[in-house]
Amino acid sequence: MRFYDREREMAALWDAVRQKGSAIVTISGRRRVGKSRLVDEFLKENRGLRVMVVPKEEKQVANDFADALSDDYRPVFNTVKDALEYFFVKSGERILFMDEFPNFLEVNHSVPIELQRLWDAYKDRTDKILIVSGSYTGMMDRIFTARKAPLFNRATFKILLEPLQEEYIWRILRESIGMQDPVEMIRTYSILGGIPYYYELMEKQGGKNADTMSLFFGLGQLREEGQDVLRQEFGSAYKRYFAILEAIGSGLVSSGEIADRIGLRQTTLSKYLISLQLDFKLIQRIVPFGQNPHRSKKGIYLIRDNLLAFWFSLVYGKIQQPSTEALNTFVGKRFELMCADFLMTYLRKRGEHIIASSRWWGSVEVEKGKHEQREIDLIVETNRCLYIGECKWSSKKAGKKELEHLRQSARALKTRKPITFVLFDRAGFDLKVEDGLLLFDPGCMVPKSDIVLTTGYEAFPDFRPGGSRFDGDSRRDPGGTP
Repeated sequence: MRFYDREREMAALWDAVRQKGSAIVTISGRRRVGKSRLVDEFLKENRGLRVMVVPKEEKQVANDFADALSDDYRPVFNTVKDALEYFFVKSGERILFMDEFPNFLEVNHSVPIELQRLWDAYKDRTDKILIVSGSYTGMMDRIFTARKAPLFNRATFKILLEPLQEEYIWRILRESIGMQDPVEMIRTYSILGGIPYYYELMEKQGGKNADTMSLFFGLGQLREEGQDVLRQEFGSAYKRYFAILEAIGSGLVSSGEIADRIGLRQTTLSKYLISLQLDFKLIQRIVPFGQNPHRSKKGIYLIRDNLLAFWFSLVYGKIQQPSTEALNTFVGKRFELMCADFLMTYLRKRGEHIIASSRWWGSVEVEKGKHEQREIDLIVETNRCLYIGECKWSSKKAGKKELEHLRQSARALKTRKPITFVLFDRAGFDLKVEDGLLLFDPGCMVPKSDIVLTTGYEAFPDFRPGGSRFDGDSRRDPGGTP
């Protein structure tokens, strides 16, 4: 599969080699996110050495360095320290890429300390570039970022490689997978998320004709993916973090529910939740719109990563593939998160500044003296307006009933700003565009080319809900059912 995005990360690597003197570049990110591919693409245009650090006897790892450092002469090393010193002192190569650097701790836990001493001794006398990567985000922090870390403050450039943004996933699905239907594209993204490797597997299995579920069931290559990701990330602490994510994946979203499920005190649980949220960025905490996230006791937890969310919800412990109903329920929840991201991007493109965004749930007075518990799927406050939205992943078009329900729910929100209501619906709308209303279906959310990003029905004056489908034009009606 071709290489997508990563312009900023590639620019950082180029900055490292163009500057005068030595530099250390650290690249961290979750398993499969594309760290090795990024550096491999960079090394296509920049000569350098590459060593994959595998947990085995140090002599064997030293031999791997000897193979990489060989030219007309093959050096012999007994330790990794010897190999690194040879690179600094005798090798004519400038760039050394050490992939999965944290594995050194299993080979010889003193390697980071030895590298620190060598770096301090030779960095000003040489012109070397060290690129180190690691899937253990927490471990990379403990080696390079923590104040007492062996290599604290030595990294010149730090790259945290995030999953690909949606705009690049749409390109992958169109160009590499051959998928064109926006509904199918959103469904696939809701399951696989932004990790390029998963789409490579899909491409190898037949592109758009591949059965995505077969990747997770039977002998599928992603059958144990959730366990594999967590084992690699958390090491000996794997079981506790796994239990927490399993609880969230099963639908337990409050800290009290999670604590009861896994048998931990909430005070003990909180440190693990904070770590998952801030250090590893695997979960997110949401509080009702308008509440202080540091004080609110109404916070709920969600798994951020689409594939991990799917794996814990519908793969782990299951023998059979999920039913259509179960899959649609799952996709509907991820669709809400996608809609929020889409709306914020859309508003920024219109020149609005995002102040806050969240969901809301609570009691609403729907009639005088009559209250109901309601939820609002998304709320975005900008410098100009308050946007209040509902997201539906169903086969039925949204109409006046859904809009009125949203307007009722909005009564619970106190604001002096003008309100714009926003509806997202998989099947389209039985509504006409009016002031204070935005409508988006999958055809609007998934761009049809690499250049044009459709921006709702207001971008298509000839094709509005409730009107004729084509109005004499041969283009597809973006307001119709995809």
